[in-house]
Amino acid sequence: MDVAEWQKRLEDNFTFNGVVGGNLFAIFDQERACGEYFANTFHGQCVLIDSFQGFYVETMRNARDWISANGWPKECEYYPPILVHYVIAFRSFRACENLLLKGYPLDGYALLRDLKDRCISLAGIAQNKTTFPALFGHKGIKCPTVEDWPQIKKQRKNEEHRVLNLMIRKNSGLPDDIIVELGSWEQLFHVEVHGSTFSFTKELLDWVQGKAALSLGPTPKKDSMAMYMNRACEVAWLLVRLLPYLEPEKSAFGGKWLDKQHILDESFRYMQQSLSKSGKKIGDAFIRFVEEKFSFGDHFFYFEADGTG
Repeated sequence: MDVAEWQKRLEDNFTFNGVVGGNLFAIFDQERACGEYFANTFHGQCVLIDSFQGFYVETMRNARDWISANGWPKECEYYPPILVHYVIAFRSFRACENLLLKGYPLDGYALLRDLKDRCISLAGIAQNKTTFPALFGHKGIKCPTVEDWPQIKKQRKNEEHRVLNLMIRKNSGLPDDIIVELGSWEQLFHVEVHGSTFSFTKELLDWVQGKAALSLGPTPKKDSMAMYMNRACEVAWLLVRLLPYLEPEKSAFGGKWLDKQHILDESFRYMQQSLSKSGKKIGDAFIRFVEEKFSFGDHFFYFEADGTG
């Protein structure tokens, strides 16, 4: 069988209404309906998250313009890879939002787990508790080879766990009740990442209890969307706190940029306080975590971390 025959066999067997995979059009309609439902139901969330994403784009443009005018920051070997780190973080957040708007909020929730860990690792660098090469397992390895991979993997894993312990777990210095609450918060990510447990349970119960028909395509589920929205706001708040680390020098992005960053910071705090007022312990616990581990001051800007604290 040549390529043309292979392709024609697929077309002959899987064409529906004149389109290969044409059965998907019904799914596309359901996905579109979920996005419309979300936009019409959660306007406040849309305003907040769209403001955050727009500000993130503005920040990256500011960094690009500064570098174009001044060159790369002097004696800052790891500024370029840190910049790429922020680029990938934005794309990851966009991937989560796109899943939400297509009707798959809990799949977006699962992806937030990795982004949450990357924010904490980046904060570890910004707090000078670690370094970029240490977190990526390259410490002491200048020109990595295939033979170095097992060592790099081991070093990266060990350093990630060390930083997580310092920032949010047993060695963080946070009060025990806060550590327990944040531990539960982290575990909920884990549960959905491994086995899609929330997705499976929600779908099964709604079907068995007669609340919703079993549908192959997505249908709007308010509680699943709420789960995603709460976690998305928390991860976005961490990123807002980290954005000043992209400034190559003090006040590089200007006073107006800093004012906007403060407005977003206060807006995400307000959301978290609302969560606390609704009786969710994670609200106060997360605020305490942000205040202690993501507090950098108004005049914070990029420096080359050496891990000395």
